[in-house]
Amino acid sequence: MGDQGWISLYRKIQNSFVWTNSDQLKLWLLILMKANHSENKFLFNGEEISVSKGQMVTGVNVLGDEFNAGVKPVNRVAGRTLWRWIKKFEKEKMLSIKSTPKYSVISVLNWNDYQQSDKLLSSSCQAPVKHLSTNNNDNNEDKESPVNYAGLISYLNEKSGRAFHNTEANRKLIKARLNDGFTKKDFQKVIAYKSAEWKDNADMSKYLRPNTLFATTHFDDYLNEANAYITSQDKTNTTSDGQHVGKTTEEIEAERKKHAEEIARRAEERLNNEHGD
Repeated sequence: MGDQGWISLYRKIQNSFVWTNSDQLKLWLLILMKANHSENKFLFNGEEISVSKGQMVTGVNVLGDEFNAGVKPVNRVAGRTLWRWIKKFEKEKMLSIKSTPKYSVISVLNWNDYQQSDKLLSSSCQAPVKHLSTNNNDNNEDKESPVNYAGLISYLNEKSGRAFHNTEANRKLIKARLNDGFTKKDFQKVIAYKSAEWKDNADMSKYLRPNTLFATTHFDDYLNEANAYITSQDKTNTTSDGQHVGKTTEEIEAERKKHAEEIARRAEERLNNEHGD
């Protein structure tokens, strides 16, 4: 592996989205330093693997151990979060991923174009920083689309019945989760699911707020809850030919509300029966 020697960095990296997130920048640098600078074979989890220049072999647990080595527990980043960032790197065309049940091969794109200069590099190489820049060319597909903060806040207000504003604090929470690799659709799922679950609950409705829903300690859990609910509903809703019927966020909300009303109705019936009404 490319553990020795040095790597070079282009100044364009300062225009990259990873530059605004120190942990994502660290992850990208780790990939560059771990990528092989020549054809190589080695053992990974007891299996001999061949890799080419610009490639590295890793897994979620191994990646987490390498990234968090020497880091205080409170500052460590979970392996699943690191992998979500790597998937974002792939989406930005910085690298590609090929996975097997035992390991994944990460290939830094355009490695040879940027890392094989005889004048600049010797045994260690570095990946194409032009893919990091959001201003690298005039192709709109390579540029990050602006975040519609007001739209997400408005959606939260619509579903929760609250009246939050497009403040810097709320934008900061949204931007942080987007930098973690989450999407606008993920926000909509969390908002719709938790609104349907909490809106009519006097004890929980107060938590329908950005600093609870979008917090780093909560968002991933809430998204997993929403996805699990969608999956469970898909399994029980099929067409005549056996195809699953997908659920929109509005349908999720309606289902949750209907379920809550049914629980309340049954509880009222039990209470009436106990008092002989």
